[in-house]
Amino acid sequence: MKKLFSLALMLLMLSTHAQAQLARKLEPGCSSGDCENGVGTLVSETPAGLTSYTGAFLGGRYHGFGKLEIVDKKIWYKGNFKYGKRDGRGTQWDSENNVYIGQWKNDKRNGTGLQAYHLDGWREDRYTEFWLSENTEHYQGAFLNDNFDGEGTYVWPDGVQYTGGWAANKKHGRGYFLYPTGLRSDRIFNFDERVYDEPLER
Repeated sequence: MKKLFSLALMLLMLSTHAQAQLARKLEPGCSSGDCENGVGTLVSETPAGLTSYTGAFLGGRYHGFGKLEIVDKKIWYKGNFKYGKRDGRGTQWDSENNVYIGQWKNDKRNGTGLQAYHLDGWREDRYTEFWLSENTEHYQGAFLNDNFDGEGTYVWPDGVQYTGGWAANKKHGRGYFLYPTGLRSDRIFNFDERVYDEPLER
């Protein structure tokens, strides 16, 4: 009985110690390295929640290459930063296995990129844009302030795809649907509302 009690007590102490270590790791502040002008790890309380960043700093701000975790939202970003904001090329993924690989500007998806949805498991640095474009439900094309905006292609799980104009995440302007059978249907949209349909073409 004493042995069981001792074992239980030891496990409790280890668990408490592990929790304390985790709490220490997530205490706001610079936990290692140079978080001013160098490379380090910084934990911060932000409007988005608790964040943990490891990477390059300039003037106390994320600047250069690094990895940021938004702890409460379970979102991770790995890529380039400029004066504290995501800027340049980077990859962001979340706990639901949605993944974006592409360009960023002013902390938002801006430029060209690929947004894939509901992967069957995400492993960091394993999948390329090409693999995602061949194996997932996704949008690939132009982004403006986190929205599909410009020319792009959306592919659904059943293989149907739409290529054409987008604005504010909606199909807008000229485009066409391409079906797995090879049939094509040209359309004109006004913010997802169909304005014009052409007959199906082979």
